[in-house]
Amino acid sequence: MTNPEKFNNLLLNQIASEIVVLDDEFKILWLNDSAVSNGWIYSSDDSNIKNQFTSETNNELLELLQDCANSSNTITKRNFKLAKPNESHRIVDLTASWSDTDNILIIEILCVDNLNKIIDSSKIFSTQKIAANLARTLAHEVKNPLSGIKGSAQILLSKVNDDFSKKFLDIIINETERLNSIVTKILTPPKRPKLEAFNIHSALEKVFALSQTDEYKNLKINRDYDPSIPEIYGDEDLFIQAVLNIFKNAQQALLSTEEPTIVIKSRVAYGQPINGVMHSTLCEVSIIDNGPGIPQDIQEQVFFPMVSSKEDGSGLGLSISQDIIRIHGGAISFNSASKGTTFSILIPINLESKNEDMKSA
Repeated sequence: MTNPEKFNNLLLNQIASEIVVLDDEFKILWLNDSAVSNGWIYSSDDSNIKNQFTSETNNELLELLQDCANSSNTITKRNFKLAKPNESHRIVDLTASWSDTDNILIIEILCVDNLNKIIDSSKIFSTQKIAANLARTLAHEVKNPLSGIKGSAQILLSKVNDDFSKKFLDIIINETERLNSIVTKILTPPKRPKLEAFNIHSALEKVFALSQTDEYKNLKINRDYDPSIPEIYGDEDLFIQAVLNIFKNAQQALLSTEEPTIVIKSRVAYGQPINGVMHSTLCEVSIIDNGPGIPQDIQEQVFFPMVSSKEDGSGLGLSISQDIIRIHGGAISFNSASKGTTFSILIPINLESKNEDMKSA
């Protein structure tokens, strides 16, 4: 039996593919981080691969592995169905290779769904970027007429004497100032980040502290952190603002919920795409609420400027958060249903790739 320490753990844990190493009896010797995160289980008590899946998957998988071991060839199976008991199945490309030298089988699994995720993330990024640029163009065209309206109203206000006219001219001036403030926010890009390493949980704790200043009756806030996450390279103040915008949206969504709860969660994620590029290791921060969910008719535009489900909302919070996270080389996504909404922030942990993302932002 080959010693698992022979494998270069650091190298194999950096790739998005799932790597599973078996002995000649099809018992698991080693898994990389991507395989573990996708549900493969290694146990010293019971490590036989046939105990991982349904009988249908086991039959096909064991036949493939036996053919590979007998022929000493590399065998690739496209669109292979991996099904675990009581779980949804995955469609993968599976490659099995036999090593005569070490008397082991090496399985490499690439989830076909990941390819679709890459395509989808690239399309979403392009669409949202076009929409954001369009919103800024329109905002620029609106800004000059707003100044004219406000100036004219101020001149009229200095000329009229009756309270009735003054009342409505004040409304015109105040509303023009409000619109001008919104337009200015749209036209002002996020400031360049102060690049330095910061502790992700220190930032999340500051968000938690800021949330305590708001009076939301009976709101319960749970924190679920993974202490193994290394420091993130970026601008802590900007990151706090991005998370705080999402958190405040969650608070407002819970106003009519009987037992309002928000969970702030951090985890290490593996093999996830950002803007069409697959990253091997990432930090994932999730804001989870048990509210009524985002209305279906605005879900596709939720990150666009000026889109909001709140009557008094400007629709800028999520758009600003998205710009900030993009500056950090990351991405925001969400999953919403009638029983709650989860917003997830993904930021690559690899510092070298992060530096390149920031330089090109």
